Amino acid sequence: MAAFGSYSEFGPLREVVVGSAQNLHLPPFGKDLSHYNSELREALLRTPGEALDVEAAFPELYARTVSQIENVAALYEKAGVKVHRPRAYTREEREHLGVLQQGWSQLYPADPVFVIGKHYMEISIRRAYRRKEAFPLREIVLPLVEADPEAHYVAMPQSAPWTPSGEGPGPFLEGGDLLIHGTDVFVGIGELCSDRAGAAWLSRYLGRWGYKVHPVPIKGPILHALGIMCLLREGLLMAHLPALADGLPEPLKNWDVIEITEEEMNGHATVGVSLDPKRYMIDPRFTRIMELLEQNGVEPVPTPCDAIGYWGGAIRCITLPLSREAA
Repeated sequence: MAAFGSYSEFGPLREVVVGSAQNLHLPPFGKDLSHYNSELREALLRTPGEALDVEAAFPELYARTVSQIENVAALYEKAGVKVHRPRAYTREEREHLGVLQQGWSQLYPADPVFVIGKHYMEISIRRAYRRKEAFPLREIVLPLVEADPEAHYVAMPQSAPWTPSGEGPGPFLEGGDLLIHGTDVFVGIGELCSDRAGAAWLSRYLGRWGYKVHPVPIKGPILHALGIMCLLREGLLMAHLPALADGLPEPLKNWDVIEITEEEMNGHATVGVSLDPKRYMIDPRFTRIMELLEQNGVEPVPTPCDAIGYWGGAIRCITLPLSREAA
């Protein structure tokens, strides 16, 4: 069995949780959902005051989403990665926090919780309807934590609710903003994702174990640092540099960069997953990027995810690494 712990973005991947589209219901439209595409926004606006049943509203797209998720899980298993899947919500869990924001999702498990080193963290996501995702994930991860005397389990302070959307004042810290490179952790800071209070909490918590947290300010209404950049192997990253308010953080300034366009960024090109330093899972739509990956010694692993991406994420979002070796 693989040892619990995640130490990088591109070391050999050993064990993961893969999300599920089962019974997906999205909340009424609000500011914290402004990253959605225009068609999805309009669908949410047509059902004010209640959650949208995605399977009923988009049956063909929902079926393709499910198929693509299952394909990702199968590709992991073929590569020797152990795959866990979350159980379905109970009725009580589905209704939890509905007074703040209706809806429920288990699509993207790498946002409301995260693993850094041997630290399993239930963190603080802006969208209240997604905070309940931690409950089914506990049943998968806590036995791994309890079996490892060096592992830690922590839940950070949750935001107090005060707006109609349930967003609250923070602190916010989301898995989609976290990139690991040894003891350096990069945290995206933006108007739709993590904030400086969340990064400060992470720095204070991890500092005693020698980690250094680097805030990475994001320009504009972009959801997550992983939507802008990813680390591919030692010395090589991929990014849409204009979206980084202060440029690359200091530890990455000398890395080679595969620069991508705004369109490629919006298509989630950086939200693939590295199986190891030589293989990167990416949607086959990105033929230009795939050629550049090959030129830089990284094999692109074609993994269709356009339907997964329709709901605002991609391969990395549906994948929570539980065991990944150091780079």
